[in-house]
Amino acid sequence: MIKMNIALKTLAIVTSISLVGATLAEAKEAKAKPAKDPKAAFEKLDADKSGSVSKEEFCATAKDPAKAEQAFAKKDTDKDGSLSLEEMSAGGQKKAKGDKPKAKKEKPAAKAPAAE
Repeated sequence: MIKMNIALKTLAIVTSISLVGATLAEAKEAKAKPAKDPKAAFEKLDADKSGSVSKEEFCATAKDPAKAEQAFAKKDTDKDGSLSLEEMSAGGQKKAKGDKPKAKKEKPAAKAPAAE
């Protein structure tokens, strides 16, 4: 009876440890994978379903509010105080004034054979 009781307690402990380990591994895996669907991430942040993400919505789940505000400012390219799906997807990379797009280098035309 005592041996069976010890065996059941051991089994319960081993099972609990296994479940906790599996749960931690799943949580770590989920955290490591970035959102693949920008639209799904946008819809998740758009709490009021207005079609845009406000600064408050964007910063609400942030671990570091200061960094979140900086990221929001970079992404809000039209400076209207909210993010559209396009702004969220684009990553907020805006060219500074005066930056010119890089021109593609053209290959020199093949020289015609010299006429004699």
